[in-house]
Amino acid sequence: MAEAAAMSYMPPDLGALYLRHRDAMHKVAASVLREAGRASEADDAVHDAIVSIMASPPENVRNWEAFLVTAAKRKALDRIRSAEVRHAGPEFVEASHDRADDSDLGEDVADAIDQQERAGHAWDCLSVLDERHRKAVWETTALGRPRSEVATELSVTPARVSQMTTRSPALLREEMRRREEGINE
Repeated sequence: MAEAAAMSYMPPDLGALYLRHRDAMHKVAASVLREAGRASEADDAVHDAIVSIMASPPENVRNWEAFLVTAAKRKALDRIRSAEVRHAGPEFVEASHDRADDSDLGEDVADAIDQQERAGHAWDCLSVLDERHRKAVWETTALGRPRSEVATELSVTPARVSQMTTRSPALLREEMRRREEGINE
């Protein structure tokens, strides 16, 4: 009997599933790739994911949207981890490397170092936010997910998610200011 059920398995219409969930797949892939400066490759990551799934359709998928989004995210991570990216570095863009004769390279380097130090400082200050606040901000702001969905996952109301996402940047700024004053004393 199990054999008959296995033989009668028909994969779902992957094309229709792709059309229904491609925007979510793209948002997640772009979000992952944006951190590596490669957001323009989001379409390629989504394409790789759907081609891979079509080549070997899975069985017993309970939530196709989650499955497809996860596949796109993994393909985006694969692109970041690839040897080409690790060894070649970011794409060379001539316009960003053209320099006017009167510009000061030393100043530019100092500014870049300051920016990296501020980013590292901000990262250290994230500890002031609990996991729920970080998740609320990340899911609604970075991934663009609806407050109602995030609220359901966090077992709070959408209004509470709004409060969390509004209060979190203020808490972060306050902690950064506090730590900076401590360093300067």
